[in-house]
Amino acid sequence: MEASPRNSQADRWQRPAVEVPKEEWTAIVVGGGPAGSTAALHLAGAGCRVLMLERAEYPRAKACGDLLIPDTLAALRRSGLYDRVTAEARPVDRALVSSPSRIEWSIPGEFLLLERERFDELLAEAASDRGAVVARGRVERVHNSDNGVGVHVAGIDDPFHARFAVLATGSDVSLLDELGMLQQPAPTAVAVRAYVRSPIRTDELFISFDREILPGYAWAFPLPGMKYNVGVGVLHDPDEPARYDLRQLFDTFRREVPAVRRLMSEAERVGPLRGARLRCGLRGARAHEGNIVAVGEQISTTYPFTGEGIGKAMETGEMAAAAIAAAAHGDPDALAAYGVDVETSLRPRYEGYAAAQRWLSRPWLNDLVSRRIRKGRFLQAAAAGMVAETVDPARIFSWRGLLRSLAG
Repeated sequence: MEASPRNSQADRWQRPAVEVPKEEWTAIVVGGGPAGSTAALHLAGAGCRVLMLERAEYPRAKACGDLLIPDTLAALRRSGLYDRVTAEARPVDRALVSSPSRIEWSIPGEFLLLERERFDELLAEAASDRGAVVARGRVERVHNSDNGVGVHVAGIDDPFHARFAVLATGSDVSLLDELGMLQQPAPTAVAVRAYVRSPIRTDELFISFDREILPGYAWAFPLPGMKYNVGVGVLHDPDEPARYDLRQLFDTFRREVPAVRRLMSEAERVGPLRGARLRCGLRGARAHEGNIVAVGEQISTTYPFTGEGIGKAMETGEMAAAAIAAAAHGDPDALAAYGVDVETSLRPRYEGYAAAQRWLSRPWLNDLVSRRIRKGRFLQAAAAGMVAETVDPARIFSWRGLLRSLAG
């Protein structure tokens, strides 16, 4: 990845953890990705004293997640950050989807593209602007105590203390495991991506369910500055070892899919091929233990089928912040209610996306759905609504949905 010129700017608002005073915090947020920064921002906005600990210095590279879809944009609006992100992101208003038999259909919508390196930095800086203390330090252990939580940072003898803690360390579930909150340690998806720069311009998202890549999918997304995020991801059974060669699937995608072959024909690679593990489907961990709550990919908020997780990570960060703020003001049931709220408000949508994954992993069903979406106004509108989160994916990826599409 290209070196960023912004390193010196982060020095203004991210300090080494060793320089942070040992005082009583309302909440300590462990991890500074979208979920953690959103939690810190909303906690600070609610008047809480917040320390956010991120192990790396901003800006830091992330392997995936440059696409901001409507649920992320809604979270940015609620956080007051929509204009700040929009000023730097590349807008796109259409996604083009290609089936195993290369039947193409499109989804209109509002999408923004911005590299995670910059997006995460913007969110963390916004949390600092709102009043959170953002520090660099690797957390080795978090524990509940009678009067709150202790957070142990590498290289610092005494722990930091707070009334509450938020775990937001993404797919790294070691802290969850130590706390007994982890139920499924293995990731449920793996992905690789590369950044390339190409003079060939495209103004749409491209998503491919090529026959050679199923049960996964591949993508090529346009970024600012004529850069593209090109990658491939595969869901797998967490109880079985991953059996896919992602590097080979990536090479197949760039060689065999015409739209991407054309894009890559004049492209130059910008940085290495990077991999990521994903936790999908809202399963595999408890969201609450004592005075500690978990958010984002810690509780598997990445969607199956799309592999998109930023929006729901941010939503759980908001929900956790609201619960902690309520608990800090005397509501003894607020933290337990957070876990219930995650299940009741989010679980149904994950079930719909799991149904979509089951359907689209079968080439003949994928082709059938693609044909019906191209021909039927009902499924065309439903596909747009699915992305906007106004329509349950099960309305499309079900026999009832296909039969309904025959009427129009």
